[in-house]
Amino acid sequence: MSFPPEEAYTLLRNSYQNDRLAHAYLITGVEGSGKQELCRRLICLVNGINELDPDKQSLQSLKSGNVNVIGPESRSRRITVDGIRQAEKALRMASAAGLKKVVVIQEADRMMPAASNAFLKTLEEPPDNSLLFLLTAQPEQLLTTILSRCIRISLKGEGKAWVISDEARHFLDQLARFYQERRAGVSAALSLMKVFSGVLSQEKARIGKLNDESLKGEVKMYKQTTEGDWLKRREEYYKALTESEYLQFRSKLIEYLLAWFGDAMRLQNQYQRLDLPDYAESTKALATSLDSIQLSKKMDAIESLRNHLTTNVQEALALESAFIQAFA
Repeated sequence: MSFPPEEAYTLLRNSYQNDRLAHAYLITGVEGSGKQELCRRLICLVNGINELDPDKQSLQSLKSGNVNVIGPESRSRRITVDGIRQAEKALRMASAAGLKKVVVIQEADRMMPAASNAFLKTLEEPPDNSLLFLLTAQPEQLLTTILSRCIRISLKGEGKAWVISDEARHFLDQLARFYQERRAGVSAALSLMKVFSGVLSQEKARIGKLNDESLKGEVKMYKQTTEGDWLKRREEYYKALTESEYLQFRSKLIEYLLAWFGDAMRLQNQYQRLDLPDYAESTKALATSLDSIQLSKKMDAIESLRNHLTTNVQEALALESAFIQAFA
């Protein structure tokens, strides 16, 4: 579930006040969702800094002996193992009384393998009185062992309608048509699933084509000046990047499904803010045709789909089961 930044901050502030703050958080969300601002406010909270101080309005402005902010470096735009080791060394040093030692890793998905492994050791044996933040729009690129050791906070921009890609809009248009025509039954649900799967396939092909072109460009430029092993690693990198970007798109498409039923529930309860205002007419019709229990069951089916897709389940079977439950 994605939270508006203010709601996420309130939940984490309550955890801090009840002495239940975890030692590591993974803050995810698309660009502009407020990852850095949430992190800044939390650092101010735990270290007694006035968050309204005009000189403390960015993560970089909080850097000190207690707060280490690292991110991609140089032309490679990667996070090196040296940067992680320097941050770990800072964590091991004693902090001033009442203050926490904090490390923030921006664009954490840009960690090189050695950096990821070094950071994993820090996660497994965190120093006392330390707090770790990983910020990323692509959590799928992180090691599963890192993901499992962090509390994940997924953000969406507060009070903002989602920016919908043309590919996603095609599916949402078909979803609106599904309800306008009052389709029902297993056959109708599976037809809608085929539209969803088709959008996924087209986007995966598009992503793969773009990354193949990037790889070919690198091969052409560096083939004569680098060892073959380096180009092989770049090939593996782009293959992993394609899969990661595809999974990110699939996750977003599922978020749209949850938002669809979520908007219907909001309309039932007289809320004005909608995630998908362009489809308000369709979700309003849905809100009047189903009760809250029925809507909750449909949302549960989509939530289960999202959870199942994090396992080794076959994608097609997971989609079929979920769409039958949610739309038949």
